[in-house]
Amino acid sequence: MKTNKTAFFILFCLTVSTTFAQDIVTLYGQVTDKNNEPVDSASVWLKNKINNLDINNKRILFDNAYETLTDSNGKFSIAVEKGTYYCLYAIKESDYGKTKLEYWAWNLPIYDDLEINPQYDRMEVYGMNASEPQTGPFDTYQIYFRPMSLTKALALPKGKMDIIDIAPKTISKEELRVQLNGYDAEVVSINKIDEYARGTIMYGYLIQIKKPKEAYAQDHSSQAAKGYDKISITLSSKETNEMGKGEHFVKRIGN
Repeated sequence: MKTNKTAFFILFCLTVSTTFAQDIVTLYGQVTDKNNEPVDSASVWLKNKINNLDINNKRILFDNAYETLTDSNGKFSIAVEKGTYYCLYAIKESDYGKTKLEYWAWNLPIYDDLEINPQYDRMEVYGMNASEPQTGPFDTYQIYFRPMSLTKALALPKGKMDIIDIAPKTISKEELRVQLNGYDAEVVSINKIDEYARGTIMYGYLIQIKKPKEAYAQDHSSQAAKGYDKISITLSSKETNEMGKGEHFVKRIGN
């Protein structure tokens, strides 16, 4: 009887361990700068959305689900529980707000091992959202993002402002590189938008892209999670000579 109990306990532990292992996947990649040089000791946070107040009555928007630092080659790897995460943030702490602004990725569906390669400079591409217009032939995405220049941010006056003007005055198609699952997409329209944010107005951009057929012509599992499209925006502003990158995963409809 004792032998049977021992065998059952060992089998139970193995079952729990196997089940737990099946729910864990790896998020990995490399953090680089504007010149594609690796960034040592950059912080990488995988975050979920919350809306709470801390002990000082300040608004907390994100909960850090996982965090790590890059190695000397800019590489990182995190074992994470399967799920869809609100965003990923990457920057070297000593850079933030002084010489650089951060990289963001949004709506990360991490159900299998996923590679994300953050790149950052002085232009932050923040708050990306994407949707498919409800009109045929369903071959475009509309993408919203808020670009924020460190040069402009550092030049702002102190105190509350009705308008926080830190976006490029204009963005041309030549300043944008938009990729879908690693393939270059044609930008067909660019519109500047007023965004109400925390009692002030900031400026964002709404762009529309054509989906490149190549993005669906072959396996692109290394670029996007199964059932999702990965949209990457790299903005190189001629106005301030600053670069920034942001990414967003959108659940695929059709294709």
